[in-house]
Amino acid sequence: MAPPSLTRGVKLLIKIGNGASPTEVFTALCSINAQRGITFNSQTNDETVPDCTDLEKIAWIVREVESLSVEVSGGGKANKPDVPKLFNWWKSGESKNIQIILDDATAANVITFAGAFKLTSFEVTGDRGGKAELTMSLASDGEVTGTFGANVTPS
Repeated sequence: MAPPSLTRGVKLLIKIGNGASPTEVFTALCSINAQRGITFNSQTNDETVPDCTDLEKIAWIVREVESLSVEVSGGGKANKPDVPKLFNWWKSGESKNIQIILDDATAANVITFAGAFKLTSFEVTGDRGGKAELTMSLASDGEVTGTFGANVTPS
């Protein structure tokens, strides 16, 4: 039995593009130093389909995928220079190019998702006796692509 191919949680990177042209530079915020995640969503249309041979039977629901979206979240101890960056992005309403990378020392094991995202929320919280925490949520603004290293290409 072969063990699963695992990645440490800190190797799930959320990098934000600076919008530069011709070469955009992507950097990770220091505040994303604890939890982070990516969620793939499908919006569906549901239809109830009767059994034409016996209309008294309970019908089944069938679903058609109407649209796709991706949500990204992250957080950790608040790095003060990240707060004005996130505030200005949130206030602008603009999309930024984002890379979500499941990183690995071996390039053939790397998985990268990329696309334009809106900053839909960010929050700074703190408790007495503790350090301030920051969380943020992003929502895709258009298509998100996936690039899979040779060792993780689905069969």
